[in-house]
Amino acid sequence: MKLIPDWKAVLGGAWSVWLMGLAALVSIADLLLRAAPEALPWLPAGWLPLISATLATLAIPARIVLQTNMSQWLTRFWADQRGAIRRGRMIAGAAVLAAASAAVPMVRGFEGQELTPYRDIVGQLTWCSGETEGQPKDSYTAAECDLMLARRLVEFSGQIALCLPADTPHQVRVAFVSAAYNIGAGAFCRSSMSRRALAGDLPGACEALLMWDKGRVNGILQRIRGLTLRRQQERALCLSGLGDAA
Repeated sequence: MKLIPDWKAVLGGAWSVWLMGLAALVSIADLLLRAAPEALPWLPAGWLPLISATLATLAIPARIVLQTNMSQWLTRFWADQRGAIRRGRMIAGAAVLAAASAAVPMVRGFEGQELTPYRDIVGQLTWCSGETEGQPKDSYTAAECDLMLARRLVEFSGQIALCLPADTPHQVRVAFVSAAYNIGAGAFCRSSMSRRALAGDLPGACEALLMWDKGRVNGILQRIRGLTLRRQQERALCLSGLGDAA
């Protein structure tokens, strides 16, 4: 028997694992209550097995959806205070996932896909589609890289959602997710892109993308042509979401 390469990530973040774990806890609680029914006399018999069966059943369809990190997603979901009602939060969550999904081919086009780790132009150890977090393996499959990129973009989309207006247009959000994946969510939230967007100046926020085309090469900060071209394309996508406002 051989474990899958990312078994730790699956156990920690897969929705299906969470649901099966909850089902197991409910089943254990049912066994304890059967041994001491006087503990919760108000609980009708048979409810806990029904709840456990429901959770276990839900784990089946949950296994085939995009396995984002549930704990991080829920933390961002409930921490978002911009929505006055739960429906607003659900809409915001849908926007986050939609932007992440749309950003996948765009980011892959910018970053490429390298199945073995390499050093990028500034000397950063990189693998797959611009991944730099954690310790890389010796090699990856294309499917592993695609899944890694999709998961990471969901994380970045959720992180920068807290630094953008709730009604940010889809194309604008996608462009900023792409940029944030490249410069970091923290840098994005401290940037003029975020400040201008939160101030209501979305055209100015799109223009601010062009400021982020530099990197340190041999310790010297300089403009990098590849980044300049990337920012121009991200800016064009960003402005396309503004319609007449652009």
